[in-house]
Amino acid sequence: MDKLEQLAELILNEAKARGAESAQCVVKEKETHEFNLDGGEFSLMRTLFDRSVRLSVLKGARKGTASINSFEPDALRALAEDCVASAESAEPDEAWEFDAVPRDESFTDGALTCDAEALFARTKELADDVAARHPKIILEQMITEHEAARSVYKNTAGVTVRTESGCYEVSLDYSGHEGEKSTSFFFGGARLASLDKRFIDCALIERELTAVENQLDPVPLEGKFTGTVLLAPGALDELILSPVYENFVSDSCLIDGTSIWKDKLGEQVADERFSLSFTPRAEDVVCGARYTGEGYPAEDGDLIRDGKLVSFALSQYGANKTGGVRARCDSWNPRIPAGDKTLDEIIAGIERGVLVMRFSGGEPAASGEFSGVAKNSFLIKNGRLAGALSETMISGCIPDMLMHIRAISSDVLRDGSCSQPYVAFDGVTISGK
Repeated sequence: MDKLEQLAELILNEAKARGAESAQCVVKEKETHEFNLDGGEFSLMRTLFDRSVRLSVLKGARKGTASINSFEPDALRALAEDCVASAESAEPDEAWEFDAVPRDESFTDGALTCDAEALFARTKELADDVAARHPKIILEQMITEHEAARSVYKNTAGVTVRTESGCYEVSLDYSGHEGEKSTSFFFGGARLASLDKRFIDCALIERELTAVENQLDPVPLEGKFTGTVLLAPGALDELILSPVYENFVSDSCLIDGTSIWKDKLGEQVADERFSLSFTPRAEDVVCGARYTGEGYPAEDGDLIRDGKLVSFALSQYGANKTGGVRARCDSWNPRIPAGDKTLDEIIAGIERGVLVMRFSGGEPAASGEFSGVAKNSFLIKNGRLAGALSETMISGCIPDMLMHIRAISSDVLRDGSCSQPYVAFDGVTISGK
């Protein structure tokens, strides 16, 4: 038996010996090779080793959870003791549940070993590419890394899931600068299964660098109007997808009864061209989840199909609390099918609006009402980009926006975690001075 599996058995046995009626644990070890650049210069090279154990137990309908970063037997025994004690002090709740259907699975994903020499070469290449192609961009920070992980999930009902995975990641934090002028900061990056491509050609890194470089001479927007907001994939996630998940379809809002979609299963909640799925098993998702937080298999599943709400994002706990159905996964790998128009064609069809690359604002209300700043944005006027905007306010209602989609782009961000196009929404309030 593998060392990690032996440790998982030890932990579960210790938990049962202390009165746990059921238990689950994840034992994981990880090795990370990392390069850092700050201000365009190499600043750090390191290798990190990490061990972690997370244990959850149920005792008398009470749940306890505890974690440590040691594999020492005495530490694991103390972990089991602490976890059972936390359950004993919790409020009882009959809705807690772990997967109880025995299965034994093993998964291997991605690049299991790090090619450190090639990673360094790709990292330096990206810094050189940015300097050569985008001289007005300053890389505030760039981190590239390879993460290799082995883990075992095991529970007392006979579920065992072994995973071995490895991936490369690049993340950028940058802004444009020319003399005294500077832009708002921006983030970009990708998760990769190999080093076959130049980093600058991955995801939308090149396009985003170009856009930020073109934001050095922003002008204030005069007045206030109702127009079209074209959200880049990152802004779409910030303004639409994350709030939809948190406020309309997840455990907390459905258990509390605050979701305005709680009675809309099977009904139209978006334009019929819009679908949203979560796809940890998709081919272009790098090292996607293989099990949920309660031990169930993580499978692809639709949330919205052809504009209709077809499921909620409920855990088994949430399903038990609400009488609903558990979602097929709980990982964040959103996928929206591409549309039939290029980004340029969508812009050409907009009379007056704003292209937004990043959104900054408070948490939307339970109704979906929001107001915030359109960061890294451009004015769209008479079918063309009419220059960068200094900070401009946008406000509206997310459910209304989903019902008033103008267009979905054929241009798609695929960064190893998601697949998201640009989406244009009509009827949004855009405010300047």
